[in-house]
Amino acid sequence: MLIPDAIAIAFSAITAYNFRFPDAQDSIDGVPAIAQFEYRGILSLLIIAWVGTLIATGTYRFNHATLVVFNLRMIIKRSFTFFFFLGFISFILKASFSRSLFLVMLGSGLIYLFIVRIMIYWLALRPMIMKKKVTSKMMIVGRQKKDLEAHSDWLIKNRSLGFTISARLVCPEITLKWVEDFDRLLRHNKITEVLLLPGMESDPNFSKFIHYCEDLDIHVNWIPLDSGNLGYWLIPSPQEGIPFLTFEKSEISLISRAIKRTFDLVFAVVILILLSPLFLVISIAVLITSGRPIFYSQKRIGLNGKSFKFYKFRSMIKGADKKLAEVENVHGSSHVLFKNPVDPRITPVGRILRKYSLDELPQFLNVLNNSMSVVGPRPALPSEVSVYSSIYERRLIAKPGITGPWQISGRSDLDLRTSVALDLNYLINWSFTRDLWIIIATVGAVFKGKGAY
Repeated sequence: MLIPDAIAIAFSAITAYNFRFPDAQDSIDGVPAIAQFEYRGILSLLIIAWVGTLIATGTYRFNHATLVVFNLRMIIKRSFTFFFFLGFISFILKASFSRSLFLVMLGSGLIYLFIVRIMIYWLALRPMIMKKKVTSKMMIVGRQKKDLEAHSDWLIKNRSLGFTISARLVCPEITLKWVEDFDRLLRHNKITEVLLLPGMESDPNFSKFIHYCEDLDIHVNWIPLDSGNLGYWLIPSPQEGIPFLTFEKSEISLISRAIKRTFDLVFAVVILILLSPLFLVISIAVLITSGRPIFYSQKRIGLNGKSFKFYKFRSMIKGADKKLAEVENVHGSSHVLFKNPVDPRITPVGRILRKYSLDELPQFLNVLNNSMSVVGPRPALPSEVSVYSSIYERRLIAKPGITGPWQISGRSDLDLRTSVALDLNYLINWSFTRDLWIIIATVGAVFKGKGAY
């Protein structure tokens, strides 16, 4: 689909160019004006960048989702993200070329992509699917043998869905022994898809099994009976043309990480410059009231479990860590997260800094050295990570953030499970616009001061 998509995008560039220069009046004595040469160059770069974005985000990676060409959701989402980021960059750089060019190219491009993909599907891809020349090998997992047989028969009759049944496995309960049987079948069958039948979601290990399949690069499909055992970070979503729900893998794509890193650098530099007078005032206040050091550093766990130094303005008395045992933890003495709204170790200036999260401003230095992001999961303590389950560990696949969904949803008032669940939900549903919304919402949360202590 890469070549047809590239042709469709090239036609959208031609459409945008004709929209910008509709007649020969833009030429001087029959020779194209300089502006036309500039726009041709810009549009050529946009074609390469758009196609490159789709490639980098895995649009053309072979999996079952790419067989269903009517599923244009990922094309539309990634295209809108690309053009939104493009508009953001042009605004920052104050580029002088026409913004309407972007809109025309995006709109016509999506139309051309839709037309091209329908033609490719009906003329080439569907006949190959019906002849089983292009197919995805599926394992069906269910509680009872009769359910497996019924769904197998249905999938065989509906061959246009593109599935070949390679294995069927009865699962009374997801246990270690049953997972060994599952692995044994995988060794003899190159399975890329798993279909979980109704009733499987009642198993207490249902969520863990989904993540286990994701780690094996197996796409999970599900026919639900209810969703009470999922945990709200696992959000099933429909698939166009396929009568099953699926789960998005909790990770941020390569191109999305590049966009996120570019924004982080620009935002952090701007904030550090604009708030440099405030940095100076806070530094002087800390120095006068409680002496040195001005900054406090602590070991935290970041991307892929790597530790880093986490910086804050010092808001407690000197040697506060040594007096930790003397202070009561509101979460309980055995809890990995320590919080106390009336912690006697906090200095008067520190209490003000904590209420409005001003003590966290030095973390923009962490953003510059690439150990943190502006928006992301909450920075985890080593003691916290040591007790993580396999599900909780998934929040370590992204850099921690200065702010995040936990910051705007209760901050220190949240328990560990809720905080981690918010982080996992954020990773699965990440978007550039969502980061912007979290940053805006953080400003409101900071001024309210609720949950900060």
